[in-house]
Amino acid sequence: MPSHRTQVLASVVTRLALGAYPLVFVLAFGWAYGKQAFDVAAAASNWANYLNVLLLSGFVLVPPAVARLRTPERSSDALQLLRDHIALERGLVLVGAIVAVALWLSIGRTFPSLAEQSGSTLATWYTLFAFLALAQVPMTLWLGVAQAAGHYLAALVWIVAPRAIALIALAAGATQGVSATVMIATSVAIVVTGQWALARAARQALHEIDPAALATRGNARRVLVQNLSAGAIGLVGTLVTIVPVTLVGRLLPEEVGHAHVIVTLSNAVGAVIVAAFFPLSLTLAIRAREPDGLWRHCLRVARLSGLAVFALIAVGWLIYPACAWLSDRCTTNVFAVASLVVLGAGLRLAALGVYHAAVFQGRPHISLLSATVEGVAVVLVTGLLLESWMLFALGAGFVVGGGLRLLVALGCEARALARPSS
Repeated sequence: MPSHRTQVLASVVTRLALGAYPLVFVLAFGWAYGKQAFDVAAAASNWANYLNVLLLSGFVLVPPAVARLRTPERSSDALQLLRDHIALERGLVLVGAIVAVALWLSIGRTFPSLAEQSGSTLATWYTLFAFLALAQVPMTLWLGVAQAAGHYLAALVWIVAPRAIALIALAAGATQGVSATVMIATSVAIVVTGQWALARAARQALHEIDPAALATRGNARRVLVQNLSAGAIGLVGTLVTIVPVTLVGRLLPEEVGHAHVIVTLSNAVGAVIVAAFFPLSLTLAIRAREPDGLWRHCLRVARLSGLAVFALIAVGWLIYPACAWLSDRCTTNVFAVASLVVLGAGLRLAALGVYHAAVFQGRPHISLLSATVEGVAVVLVTGLLLESWMLFALGAGFVVGGGLRLLVALGCEARALARPSS
């Protein structure tokens, strides 16, 4: 069993790979195939990302259930909860395929300028990215199972290695003159194969914990409402992570690549911070016994998230001269907007401790208020300022939205969690 420090490090690197890969891939793709391909790929990837809504709550209830199965009590309720979530995952993939077709039919009308310039390429690339997005649904479930079962290092290998191989293949293929479409398809195939291997390893780990875990089929309807309630936060989250890029792609198509990279960077930062606190969130049962233990957890997460984000911004500006030397796309304006977006993400993630406490109490819907306030603020500020402020509207929207989310989370939601549930 890896030590707690090793678990945290492996969790951070795993989530960093998941969050950073889309960013690195699009940047590498643009470097290999040019600015127009960069913008088309960014728009296609952004449109496919709407399928991430199907993750609902991201199966946040699964890791605690697996953790309970590893205790001497071996709760039967946890076992049934796990089976039901496996059934839910299969249903979501099926629904996702239908949604993916609907999005495919509408992508040309959403990005008219890019569709006119690229012909059928935009829809084709969207199809490939959509397949990858749908594969994230089972991957998210089984990654949570693997980590909660203590297999942090195995999960790390199956997430990081295929993505590294996909990037190497992209660079090699571009050098040999392989078409952009073939290289996107190859990269997707490599990543999905790694995720299949992760799921297989996680199922084996679950079988070792309880051989009866997979013997009976679950009922998705038993956990659907609970996940829809928690998933509403993810739905509102699209207002922050996806909708702003869509607005840029529609109103400023020549900047959609930069917008996609900047927002993906924000998501990668978020993935690192979320992963860093994931093992700690599984110890809230102990914290809850301490006086004001949950409140102190919220404040600790807020403080450390803030420090991490400011450190990342400082590092970003330190590497700016090297980036500007390597590529003329690394401009001062782009780095300034990226800094504002990352700052906004830090403010949002400072409220993560409140969400941990809400999930622990079985009331994740409490965090819906702050998420909604943030999402609406980001879309409104970005939409109103985009034509005059250009990409700086994106940065302003993230800072305003993140600040409001933190205020609502600590000022209202934390108090609601202190009161007994009815």
